[in-house]
Amino acid sequence: MQSKASKHKQPNARPESTRRAHKMNIMGLLVILLLALDAVQAVDVNLTTWRQHRRQKRFLIYEDGGIIKLVTGIAFPVNLDEKHAWRQLICLMNFHYQFPEPTSPIYWWQLWRQETLRRDHRDHSDLKGPLKLTKEQQRQQNASHAPQVDAAQQFLYELALKYMNQRGQDGKACLQRLICENGQVHEHNGLYAQLLHRLLKPHRSLPKHYLDAYSMGRHGVNCRQAFPTAVHCVLDDYVHVHERGLTQSYV
Repeated sequence: MQSKASKHKQPNARPESTRRAHKMNIMGLLVILLLALDAVQAVDVNLTTWRQHRRQKRFLIYEDGGIIKLVTGIAFPVNLDEKHAWRQLICLMNFHYQFPEPTSPIYWWQLWRQETLRRDHRDHSDLKGPLKLTKEQQRQQNASHAPQVDAAQQFLYELALKYMNQRGQDGKACLQRLICENGQVHEHNGLYAQLLHRLLKPHRSLPKHYLDAYSMGRHGVNCRQAFPTAVHCVLDDYVHVHERGLTQSYV
């Protein structure tokens, strides 16, 4: 009887053990899944937390700690009018420019953006409604804008005029003749020639007689006949090479 009872109980014991094993497997899988999720989160955190400790390099700025200096100079020989040249005299002028070093960064795109904003505000400050301008508004706008003036070139021209007039020469005629001869030269080789060409090409804001002199040279007018009083000008020694007359132009 006992053997028969044991035979009847064994089939019920096997499913219970399998259920327990199945539950243990499920629990193990859940534990492994949780551990895997923790590992993934830990890796994710480790990959991104370094950004919190990263920062740009810091620089120390000392105010009034330096000076930006620009030094330029002009040197030219002085003619001593000697038969046998055994000595040489050179006149040298130096110009020094000193600026304090800026302590705040300056970016070129900010300068252009500010200039554009100021120009747009100036152009459209008196407009109401749409930005489309009428002919009358365009005329008023063009009249209100001041013409551009090349103050540096105007200053150099006045300086050359006063210098040649003090030497007893016709400074105005000499300068006009040089401008006229500059207009006759179509190729300018070298840095010195390019600088002289820029200097002797008058800006449109300068007096009309300078513009006419340059136009005369461009059209092939004989500059020496057009300005007969411009004789033995001081600037000829630094602009042209004279050898039995005008043979070569540095302009």
